[in-house]
Amino acid sequence: MRVTVGTVKPLLARRMLSKYICESRILSFHRCRISERAHFKDGRMKSTGWNVGDGRRAAVVMKRFGGAVAVMLTVLLGLSVPSAHAVLFDFNALADGASNAAVQAYMQGALTSQHSSGVVTVSGSAAERDYTGDNHVVGPVSGRQVTPLTLGNTNGGTFHSGGFESYLINRTDSTTISMLFSVPIYTASFDYEIFPDGTCPTPGCNPGSWPDFTFKADNVVEFRTLGVIPGAGGTYPHSPASGIGSTEAAPQFLGESGTWNFPNGVTKLEFVDWPRRIGIDNLYVGDNRQPDPLPEPSSFVLLASGLLGAWGALGISRRRRNG
Repeated sequence: MRVTVGTVKPLLARRMLSKYICESRILSFHRCRISERAHFKDGRMKSTGWNVGDGRRAAVVMKRFGGAVAVMLTVLLGLSVPSAHAVLFDFNALADGASNAAVQAYMQGALTSQHSSGVVTVSGSAAERDYTGDNHVVGPVSGRQVTPLTLGNTNGGTFHSGGFESYLINRTDSTTISMLFSVPIYTASFDYEIFPDGTCPTPGCNPGSWPDFTFKADNVVEFRTLGVIPGAGGTYPHSPASGIGSTEAAPQFLGESGTWNFPNGVTKLEFVDWPRRIGIDNLYVGDNRQPDPLPEPSSFVLLASGLLGAWGALGISRRRRNG
């Protein structure tokens, strides 16, 4: 089992803001960036570790910054991006032929690692490794041998060596792999396959039932893919069943979904089969809403310039009164 967690840390925002301040020359430093450690005391800021762009290190003490500047930098540096988590279900820990119960236990373990109270309910699935559509799956030819390309020996449609890996298929008694999450999902992507039907290996053997794959989120169809006749559009024309002397006729498809975003969050994902078999692999779900983008650098420049201007005017006024 492999779980990938990505987190956008608040420190990222601080670095970006510091970069804007430096590169805009608000603080009159050329191509610099503030260090990760800043110390505020008595209305002044001491920064150790400004790094000059040419690689020379310099220790700079910014003296006599008024309270307004300290407040400005506190506000800017305090901005952060919400944490975002993601879980990758690659299913490799599942044994060939593992049951739906085993699939659910595997996914539950991965989800719990991110949400102690999160629950996922899976139905209609089983694990598979080396299914080839009764040898009608197409692939490249080496010598006189055809190597079928499936979810078991590819990632993102690209062949990998080292043997077959597990992926999910719909069970023979179900047309749909369904996943119900107790936490909202905001992004999803996956590899998928429409397997050819060995009992109906030509497009015309079952009129009106062209092989397809449908992806739904909260009962809404997000996309539908039709099987492709081998050899069309640059696809491989040969399978172990057809041999290299003829062209495979059974429609099929192997590809990637791309990333799907759900701004309001969804809790149910469904992968729907045509009438024989489909598969999914490398399911990636993001369980946090996408963070709002940081304002443009010019916005920070205007804000910082205004506050610095106010501080400067205040300083001049004080000197006049004291003089």
